[in-house]
Amino acid sequence: MPPPVGTLHPSDEPRPGSSLAEKALWSRLKTGLPAGWTAWHSLRIRDARNLLGETDFVLAHPERGLLVLEVKGGQVEQRDGRWFSNGAPLQHSPLDQARTFLSRLVKRLDEWHCTPPAWGAAVAFPDRDVDEQPTQDDLKGVVLGKNHLVWLDQWLLSVVEKALPEARPARGEWMKRLNDLWGESWSKPLRLGTRVELARQRRLALDERQLDALDLLAGQDRALIQGGAGTGKTLLAVEAARRQADEGKRVLLLCSTQPLAKWLRARLEGTGIQVETVSGLARTLAEQADGPRAGGEPLVEADWKRFFERACELVTPDWDSVIIDEAQDFPFEAWALVEGLARGRRLWAFQDPGQCYWRDRVVPAELFGKPFLLRRGQRSPGGIEALAARYAGEYGDDKAIARAVASRELVLVECAAPAQAADKVGVEVERLVGEGIALGDIGVVSLHGQGKPEAVHRAAKLGRFQFVLADADGMEERLVADSFLRWKGLERPVIIIADGDPAMNQFAVRMHIALTRALAAVRIVAPRGDGPWPGLPPR
Repeated sequence: MPPPVGTLHPSDEPRPGSSLAEKALWSRLKTGLPAGWTAWHSLRIRDARNLLGETDFVLAHPERGLLVLEVKGGQVEQRDGRWFSNGAPLQHSPLDQARTFLSRLVKRLDEWHCTPPAWGAAVAFPDRDVDEQPTQDDLKGVVLGKNHLVWLDQWLLSVVEKALPEARPARGEWMKRLNDLWGESWSKPLRLGTRVELARQRRLALDERQLDALDLLAGQDRALIQGGAGTGKTLLAVEAARRQADEGKRVLLLCSTQPLAKWLRARLEGTGIQVETVSGLARTLAEQADGPRAGGEPLVEADWKRFFERACELVTPDWDSVIIDEAQDFPFEAWALVEGLARGRRLWAFQDPGQCYWRDRVVPAELFGKPFLLRRGQRSPGGIEALAARYAGEYGDDKAIARAVASRELVLVECAAPAQAADKVGVEVERLVGEGIALGDIGVVSLHGQGKPEAVHRAAKLGRFQFVLADADGMEERLVADSFLRWKGLERPVIIIADGDPAMNQFAVRMHIALTRALAAVRIVAPRGDGPWPGLPPR
């Protein structure tokens, strides 16, 4: 069994840009560093005057102390009191370089109220055999040559005894500070509050790529724009409507749900753009001609079909431009109305077929022709997007999901019984508020439909928290809970998904829609199980 060795950083290979001499020494330290010692390759510091310093290796032992080791490759020699490397004079001797860095390093540790038990400097010439130590007095016994690397564990301890004075009591966590200075890793995620703030700042901004897409389409009277979640379809629809209104055109912006219509109206207030749901417009046209529907019974599918049929008989193209968002959700009957609205006018539609819940709903190709494909965007963080991709039947990166779990962007909150879902969601809202997240940045998405009495959005409260539906006045500043379909086109920095049951119809589509509402983080309140929640350990 080989003797134990110390800890070397990096452990897999030297840092990039290393000289051949440094690589040779690193390889020997990998197997010959004495037990109990830690070595760092290429440690860099910046002092209070912004002077940068770097040394090749720093070695440390908690009881013996700190050794700075300067490495010089090639033909190193001393002539006439001066040092040369491959014939070229060195401005400073190798040991002076090590001492200069050592002085800065010890001072830096002292600023952190840390002191090693002892410290010193040495040099290594991995390309040159050293039979005798240099006669220069300060170098005697602190030079390692090529021939010493074979028995490095023995020779290194001999150098330490020459280079370091007698150990004294240490002060502070000086070895931990060395590792921090060296920079072993920098993978800590942003705090959730910071991620939420960044998401809030970005949520209403179009990037250059998206604006270029509008410029490409500017001359098209018919355009079907297709893109996945995060490609900015709704923001593009808003910007397209604004631009055409600025040109003096009368613009109608249609969508499929009342919450999205309300959000769009708020974004476009004062522009003169008319925003309607397509079903709401059909009903308005029909009732303007025939009077309000009699009776107070809830509307059923047959009622809506009659509204659409009557609207198609009455419609005239009163707008110069018709723009549609979430076109994949329009029912078959709506497209005849759209055709009448846009006869001889500009018609643009934005869609994501992957988010269509109803399998029988398609955008008629004869109205538009070949769709214009938006390049892939990313609304959600990578791990959330990867999990959403799995539910869409696409590739979802395991490592991205694992990173999201580790950073708490993705959390599975175990809920054993559906009846406990509202209280469990309330506890999760409480946690998020405790982390500094505003209620207006939290959205609760039920995977149930709007009419399910057991859905969390039908509860009186979520824990101690009052909430509103997605189309309520002032919803942007309040906690919102609603069904997955009424969340379409909307988003929040933090999304809590509840009421999930893998046996429900189109479960994967529901999950995909819910996950892609999140800008920064997701909490899934659900029963424990590996099948429907791939890669997510419960809290």
